Amino acid sequence: MTGARTDDGRHMLRAVALARRGWGRVAPNPMVGAVLVRDGDVVGEGWHAGFGGLHAEVAALDAAGPRAEGATLYVTLEPCTHTGKTPPCTPAVIEAGVRRVVVGCRDPDPEAGGGADALRRAGLEVSVGIEGPTCARLLAAYLWGRAGRPPFVALKLALSLDGALAREPGRRTAVTGPEAEPWVHHLRAGFDAILVGRGTLESDDPLLTVRGDVEPRTAPVRVILDSGLSVSSEARVLTTAVDAPTWVLCGPDAPAERRARLEKAGVRVIELRAGPAGVDTGAALERLASEGVGTVLAEGGARVARSLLEGRWVQRLHLLYAPLLFGAGAPAGFGGAMAERGGWHVYDRRALGEDTHLALESRELGEVQRRWGRPDGVP
Repeated sequence: MTGARTDDGRHMLRAVALARRGWGRVAPNPMVGAVLVRDGDVVGEGWHAGFGGLHAEVAALDAAGPRAEGATLYVTLEPCTHTGKTPPCTPAVIEAGVRRVVVGCRDPDPEAGGGADALRRAGLEVSVGIEGPTCARLLAAYLWGRAGRPPFVALKLALSLDGALAREPGRRTAVTGPEAEPWVHHLRAGFDAILVGRGTLESDDPLLTVRGDVEPRTAPVRVILDSGLSVSSEARVLTTAVDAPTWVLCGPDAPAERRARLEKAGVRVIELRAGPAGVDTGAALERLASEGVGTVLAEGGARVARSLLEGRWVQRLHLLYAPLLFGAGAPAGFGGAMAERGGWHVYDRRALGEDTHLALESRELGEVQRRWGRPDGVP
């Protein structure tokens, strides 16, 4: 890491922690955190707190005031060089008299990127790639979108130790404990859409809303794959369609009267081509991307999970394992789809009460993260 110093990692990790405060509040912008340090003391901190609001660097400069002169700026993403909803950050950093800038991850956006080079041309010392893997992982959805591959898809499944979703097909089963629930709501808050299949609605009747400590800037769109529009009109996700955006994606042969019934209830119905087992999953995701949906959290069930994995659409996996064994005959979460896909990397594991959360990322996502989070001079 060119120019790295003893405390650089510690200050960058603080910037990462600040950036996470923007979860659910800044999309489609990236989460960014910044820390200003002068003579070993933190003189200013900031983060991008909301879409259209101050960028992290400017917030940190405002907090520091004149103490920013001669300071080192730690920022998780390369400072921007373009004017969007706010002025560019790079000129503000230069004008404040910052001496050195430490960047976690380069910005792949052709309009916003290039800040590190602009700062160097202005005479500032710049180090890139400090805690680069951590910063790139924080920015995974943003980097994936800028790589031209939207939407970014994460799959969350609650499983028994033997890999089952429930005790028996079609039966609602409480798999994980109470400690997992607030974590799930926090996860949902950071996505543009929450996707499930008809079977999940029939067995679990979920609301698919965000409740808890994070209030997203906009409620995630609730997306249901239902080729024949056969889901019960009493499903909670449909009876609350006026309270949260709800889309049902159906096949070309769905009955017109059912479509009219759903639309009358406030549901948006979108017709797509059929796949081997219902709505074509790839067509569904492509349509969501065309509607401006950049991030999708899929929550099952088994058919949707297998289809997404077999189609290589999933870039992150969140597996919640409960200390239960359901035995033979229980519906498997994804069967052989995981083994066929291969190339998964476990990047986090933690306890949620009695349950265990495993977070994995795909090989393709790892390659994107490595490209933009690597230090200068590293191929």
